[in-house]
Amino acid sequence: MNEASSKRIAIVSQDASFVQETRAAFASADRIELRVLEKNVSELRGDLQEMECAVAVIDLNTRKLEELESLQRIMRRLDSRVPVVVVTQEFQCGGVRRGSPTTMAIETAFLLHNSAHRASSTCVVDLNFQQGVCAEYLDLEPRFDITEIENQPERLDRHLLDVMLSKHESGLCVLAAPVQPTEMRSFNAEVVVRMLDLVSAYFDNVVIDMPRTWFPWTETVLLGSNKLYIVTEMTVPCLRHTQRLIQAILHNTNKQTKPNVIVNRFEKRTFENGIRQADVEEVLGEHFAGGVSNNYRLVREAVDRGVPLHQIDPNANVIQDLRKIILPEEVAMVETRKKSLFQMGKSLLRKAG
Repeated sequence: MNEASSKRIAIVSQDASFVQETRAAFASADRIELRVLEKNVSELRGDLQEMECAVAVIDLNTRKLEELESLQRIMRRLDSRVPVVVVTQEFQCGGVRRGSPTTMAIETAFLLHNSAHRASSTCVVDLNFQQGVCAEYLDLEPRFDITEIENQPERLDRHLLDVMLSKHESGLCVLAAPVQPTEMRSFNAEVVVRMLDLVSAYFDNVVIDMPRTWFPWTETVLLGSNKLYIVTEMTVPCLRHTQRLIQAILHNTNKQTKPNVIVNRFEKRTFENGIRQADVEEVLGEHFAGGVSNNYRLVREAVDRGVPLHQIDPNANVIQDLRKIILPEEVAMVETRKKSLFQMGKSLLRKAG
């Protein structure tokens, strides 16, 4: 980096007020050269690399997953050569912390755990060893120390597993490791398989929260699962990525595993511009399992309080939507019972008349 570029700061923003305030703040700094890119972060390609700046300040809308994904892409391209400062009006921690898939995994586990038609013992296994938040979302301490068995997976037995489980007051168990954000590690498939085999032997239901990265053991986990759900959102970039992920899973598992897609923050748009339900069904085809309503306030409150969604509102649309996807037989049985009671009521009314 030359002397000129060492004084250069890049601002990426389409917010005229923010740009004006930033220019005013640096107006008295003669040695600082301010460069403004009036673009959305998702429009950036090689702009920051070509600019050779000392620092990049990026204005981000954390409500939009495509912007978060674009930021991740930019960070990979810069490869730590340029410090990046992210500015946002409202910090959506759920988006940054994989809120959607994690929330879905946890609430799915509670649906299975509390189901009247299933055995109740349930365990959530967080395989995202680097950035997993399943335990944190339930305000539990992650206790799984994978270094204890990393070189001796046979050491993991029922007693050690019980020590490493985090237990929720409801009886739901979570197997999660302390977050290691600076470590990008891959573990021997034998360790993961041993862990999942043991958990499956002692729990009736096992819900696995997978990392986004494909590891050497990912294929084994997918092939050993009864159901596979991909959580995505109702945007063009997310749906395109989901299409690619479906094809990758089908290819790597030799079509022995069928991915089912849950569309989060689902909206049935009819007269508005944008993606409609028909578009989602056309893109995903037989893999579309259903949509879950957009209820940001409920999810945010649950995350901040460290409690499951149903503890705040057991009849919330998010829970009802997810129940239809995860427990369709149970929902159908309830609906049948309601119809039978309704028909019985009509018959009684006729007799009374």
